[in-house]
Amino acid sequence: MKSGSRLPFAALVLPMAISANSFAEDAPGPGALEEIIVTGQKTSRSLQDTAASVAVVTDIAMEEQGIRDFYEVMERTANITAQPGVTFNIRGIDAFNVSGSGNSYLTSVYIDGAVMPYRVVQQGAFSTWDLQQVEVLRGPQSTLQGRNALAGAVVMNSKNPSHEWDAKFRLGGGQDGRREGAFAFGGSIVEDELAFRLAGEQRQWDGYNFNPTRNENPDFFDSKNLRAKLLWEPSSLPEFSALLSYSYTDADEGIRYTNTPPAGVSPFDHRIKTHNDPITEFTETDIFTLELSYELNDNWTFKSISTYTDADYGYLWDGDAGPTPGSTLDDKRVDETSSQEFRLSFEYENFQGLIGAYYSDLDVDDRVRGSQQISLQSLGVPSLLVAPAPHGLGLPQNLANMVLGIYAPVDPVILGRNADLTQAVTTRALFADASYRINDQWEVFAGIRWDKESQENSSDTRISIDNANALPNPANFVTNPQLAALVTGLNAQLFQMAADASGVQPLVDADFSEVLPKLGVSYHWNDDLSTSFTYQKGYRSGGVGSNIAKSYNYQFDPEFTDNYELSFRSQWMDRRLTVNANVFYLDWQDQQVSVQLSGNRYDTETRNAGSSEVKGVELETSFVVNDEISVYGSIGRAKTEFKEFQLILPTATYDLSGRPFAGSPEWTGNMGVTYNGDNGFRFNANANYTDESKSTNTPWTQSQVGQPTYDPDNDSRWLVNMRAGYEWDKFGAYVQVNNLLDEEYIIRNDAGVGELFLGAPRQVSFTLEANF
Repeated sequence: MKSGSRLPFAALVLPMAISANSFAEDAPGPGALEEIIVTGQKTSRSLQDTAASVAVVTDIAMEEQGIRDFYEVMERTANITAQPGVTFNIRGIDAFNVSGSGNSYLTSVYIDGAVMPYRVVQQGAFSTWDLQQVEVLRGPQSTLQGRNALAGAVVMNSKNPSHEWDAKFRLGGGQDGRREGAFAFGGSIVEDELAFRLAGEQRQWDGYNFNPTRNENPDFFDSKNLRAKLLWEPSSLPEFSALLSYSYTDADEGIRYTNTPPAGVSPFDHRIKTHNDPITEFTETDIFTLELSYELNDNWTFKSISTYTDADYGYLWDGDAGPTPGSTLDDKRVDETSSQEFRLSFEYENFQGLIGAYYSDLDVDDRVRGSQQISLQSLGVPSLLVAPAPHGLGLPQNLANMVLGIYAPVDPVILGRNADLTQAVTTRALFADASYRINDQWEVFAGIRWDKESQENSSDTRISIDNANALPNPANFVTNPQLAALVTGLNAQLFQMAADASGVQPLVDADFSEVLPKLGVSYHWNDDLSTSFTYQKGYRSGGVGSNIAKSYNYQFDPEFTDNYELSFRSQWMDRRLTVNANVFYLDWQDQQVSVQLSGNRYDTETRNAGSSEVKGVELETSFVVNDEISVYGSIGRAKTEFKEFQLILPTATYDLSGRPFAGSPEWTGNMGVTYNGDNGFRFNANANYTDESKSTNTPWTQSQVGQPTYDPDNDSRWLVNMRAGYEWDKFGAYVQVNNLLDEEYIIRNDAGVGELFLGAPRQVSFTLEANF
């Protein structure tokens, strides 16, 4: 396992040691960094005037670094890590779940104002083609964003129509069957009144892993993205504008995990997956957004944002994941989301802010059909045999081992599964956010949100034992009545588990309402240097659930965070150098924890039984050396720790206190240099660091102490990327190399499930671009 070297912290922090009076200026000089405007907090505000920790990746930065998709943005941002196609985390907090339970998520992703459903975010098929910028808001955003924003939010905005005609095209290809084509163009339909923009892209690659059973690459990817926008600015009503947007995404991808290799074989020489049945995931998403804006007067503006998203998700899965026919599973899920937001924003000389109202409705229909193989271990049979009465049979270990040997032909058990789930979540909210400049130095700001959420859930599940004919027959043990009785009883237990897991759960509903405050203060040392302190409450809604094994419904409460944050914003040397930092501490209470109540894997409930803390820092800097060269760097530290979290199993209770969150590296960072020469030569090189992390929160569930798969670490790594090219007139040709040094690393290690997630090898690609 790699340990990796720590980041060159001093080299990045050094600019902060510069005296505040040495380079401060009242106005930008030649070569100053372009002002970055943040919109993710529902107002347009300079990054230097934003106390929250926001990483902004502009269209220019994405082009210079060759960033193609959502996960590539995440991988190159401080205190953000990603497992492409699976998940990402912000400040060590997984976007979807940390403690193993709950109905809502921890990070929201928005595209042109529309929030994305869970499976669409997870697959991450969002292209960066023709985006204006991506904003990653680190830390709780619950006051303005509401549900699913306890860890943060990601806001992606595409380019709007312009009355100036323009067009651009891209064509590219590379290793492992990588190929792409893209276009974007737009202009005025009615001069100075009506404009449009169209954009489209298709990206494909065959993959770099191999499946000898199917003689194909299992990690293929194919995505299509289309976008249309229409902007209306009537000359008869110059204060009014309307922006209508439509986006379509269609993505198919295989599986990126590989089989754990035999002992002594490097996983990087064994990029093998051996399933015989297809494994593929797909999403098809339609997004509609209508944004209306009206300037009421010089100080007040009204805005309406209406969205509708229809997202279809599905998968085909090899239920046994092996090279021989066994079981298959397929899923079809539809998420329909509609939302309406009204905002009144105001701006006076020393006072600015907004008030708003929000409504959203999410309807989920999820259907699963097929079968999957589950080991007797996962079903809790070994513990059932040895556990004392009344929770088990109380057998001595040697007799239990003999019984398990008799059941070897049915291990794993093939469980047939027909399940239907419906879910409805309705959210209503009122919110306000404002700042007041007391004098030239002091500024106070505050926000508040009242959020009410209504949830409804129902399910219909049918579980069967499809290989029941392989169960041992008690009649075969007539000479041993005790063993025959054991077999009879254990067979009955297995059938009872299937029966308990089956059933119709009628509609169950619950309401949750919370008030979420934010309060802060800023001190402006001069026009280029400020410090701020912010307190904000984070929130993840409670929910309703069903204990399938015991056929009853239950309710669990919300979880909360108290977030304390100190920020530092500065610009130096005629604003050619920017140094920004945020220091934070997050206290997380009432975490929603999954508790297993018996040996039956379906006998689980969600309870508010955990607490954690997260503390750390982000430091980001950029510097314009001259008209042709710029450098940038960032460093992030996020130390996560469970303070109180017990994993309760029928046979034991495990204490996770003191452990970091799974997949949460303590240190991350990046550095890069960009050269844009007057001679047309273009060059960017960047290096990105991710520290090692734990592969799982619960190493005891799949492995035992002493086994190679017990509590493994994910690898630390430095990844170096390069893009170089030449531009002439309206054309450009580029070569790009990701993972230039061909670093070998494990993103998610095998913790006893028989597979791991390897990082991508060196990838070389070429592109041709044209701009008109």
